[in-house]
Amino acid sequence: MPDIDPQIFSISRPSLGGYKAFVQRDMIVETYRSAAGQMISRGSLHRISINRTAHGKYAYRLGSGAFRKVERPPFTLGFQPAATVLEVDGDAADYISIFQSPALYSSIGGSRFVALSLAFAAEKTGRDDPLLMQHLGMALACCVVKLLGAKPEVGDRPLTSDNLRRVIDYIENLLGKSDLSVEELAGVAHMSPFHFSREFKRAAGMAPHRFVLERRIERARLYLADGKETLANIAYATGFSSQAHFSSVFRRLMGATPKEYQRSVRL
Repeated sequence: MPDIDPQIFSISRPSLGGYKAFVQRDMIVETYRSAAGQMISRGSLHRISINRTAHGKYAYRLGSGAFRKVERPPFTLGFQPAATVLEVDGDAADYISIFQSPALYSSIGGSRFVALSLAFAAEKTGRDDPLLMQHLGMALACCVVKLLGAKPEVGDRPLTSDNLRRVIDYIENLLGKSDLSVEELAGVAHMSPFHFSREFKRAAGMAPHRFVLERRIERARLYLADGKETLANIAYATGFSSQAHFSSVFRRLMGATPKEYQRSVRL
């Protein structure tokens, strides 16, 4: 399990099996099998829970309210607001838990699909992609807000061509930065992360994380054609977390491994 700072989120729960996690600033994604028992949690992050298998027994209490027994079939979504104590007593089940900053929800107005995408990314080794996780996290936040009946804030301005060029130049100059984030790019455009993602996709024809990924692969192709750098050096120079991650993404997008591509351009 990750070492979650108790000042950020304090949680006491039954033993967990098959635990996998993705951890970054203001977002944690966990997948696990929870044993039967009681859980008590509270923190400065919102917590979303989705049980992938059904509960036969499940009761919960938010804050100082009374315990409520409820049915919890597969893919029931639970939402624990930040700073609210949640107590649960239930039997064993497979879970996805997603912790997110409340600031994300203040900027935005298929939860099952997005939650599964987050879980797959957390469980898949060699696929450490913070930009993709942030994009999926914002999509999930949007789903939750819609399910809760809230309305997004309005009045955000469109992404101008000048701002788009500024963001693209920023990306080109920092392709080697592995922790390049949606929040960072949104700050360059002076927009909220969610509105920026939507406007960037409208203007560029693809989501920010996809654009960055394709620019990284294009830069890697230049390195491969030059033939002066090792695959490991190319991976780190283009912002991938490892050579394995780089090779996996390159093959998925290009239909060939980096070595196969390098041989083809030399021929």
